[in-house]
Amino acid sequence: MSKNPIARTLQKILVNHFYQMNAGFFAFLFFVLFGVVKGGQLIDYHYSLIIAFLESPIILVGVIFAWILYTLKCSNYIIKRILEPRQLFLSSLNHLSNKQLFAWMLFVQVQVFAPVWVYATIASAVAIHLHHWAQAGIMILANLVLIVTAARWYSSTIRHHGTTAFLGKWELLQSIQWSIGFVKPVFSFAIFHLFRERKQMLLLTKLFTLLFLYGFIQLYEPYKPDPRPILLCFLLIVGSHSSLILQIRAFEREFLPFLRNLPVKISVRFLQLLLTYALLFLPEYIYVWSAYPLHFTLLEYPKIVLMVLSLAAFLHSILLVYDMLSEDYLNSVFGMMAVLFFVLLYNPGILFFLLVLLVAYVFFHHHIYG
Repeated sequence: MSKNPIARTLQKILVNHFYQMNAGFFAFLFFVLFGVVKGGQLIDYHYSLIIAFLESPIILVGVIFAWILYTLKCSNYIIKRILEPRQLFLSSLNHLSNKQLFAWMLFVQVQVFAPVWVYATIASAVAIHLHHWAQAGIMILANLVLIVTAARWYSSTIRHHGTTAFLGKWELLQSIQWSIGFVKPVFSFAIFHLFRERKQMLLLTKLFTLLFLYGFIQLYEPYKPDPRPILLCFLLIVGSHSSLILQIRAFEREFLPFLRNLPVKISVRFLQLLLTYALLFLPEYIYVWSAYPLHFTLLEYPKIVLMVLSLAAFLHSILLVYDMLSEDYLNSVFGMMAVLFFVLLYNPGILFFLLVLLVAYVFFHHHIYG
């Protein structure tokens, strides 16, 4: 099948592009699953995780809910990708029979859903070995339903390209809006855009970052307060938000160019940018207090806040300087994270993050007007 021109096209246009656009998320997920424990403890770590949701119905429901969110993330991206004007040639797949088209959409979904069904297969094997037949059946059935449902969505999208025949139900989800009786401040525009247009990406990112923080705080107990481990955690959290930062910048470029014509000082605009990211990372800012005072002291909390804001502002500002493709941008993020990983090991202090913030402001100041 891999030599088939349809397979090559779908692989390149849909599957590969999905993983490229979400590279930051998957790097973060890989670290959570394989980087938080030593290699010799990896099997025991995952076995304990699997046993936890096999023996707790509540945790199993939470796991399946996470799978549903990931399915929505996949389907939302793939459907929007199919409907892009540049991908109009995909409508040529309409010459296929319903069974053939559905088979090719299964080909797509099985690949983008691989992180879930591979882990679910291992968990199901453990469940069968331990005679947890009901849990194994539930996990297998849930994966089959999610894969088949998403493939049906893709098939219907191609069949009804340019119409609302299929997307009626999907648009109903997208049309859910918050009724708010006050004027939204400028710095909140991008966050509301994420809620409207990138619900699944935002919700899934927050789910995994908060779970990661929870796991780290519960599993790691330092002998004395040391901010470096928690700073490394937040470095990965900022990296996992890189796709959201890219979406925020795209939203500004497409929908908010008129703001540059308003009589507002550049320093005020930069402050609005910082408030945007303070709002974006507010859940993590609040939840990290559960690590106080074991992991950090009261005086070290501002360092955590400043690190996140400075790195987010820097990642945003370089998108003003360079008109990069998403792949190049994500590669730059990985490179920055690799360098900062070693810098943070030496606990550089708050002055370092003030310097990063200053560099971000210089970029912002010189390139905000293009």
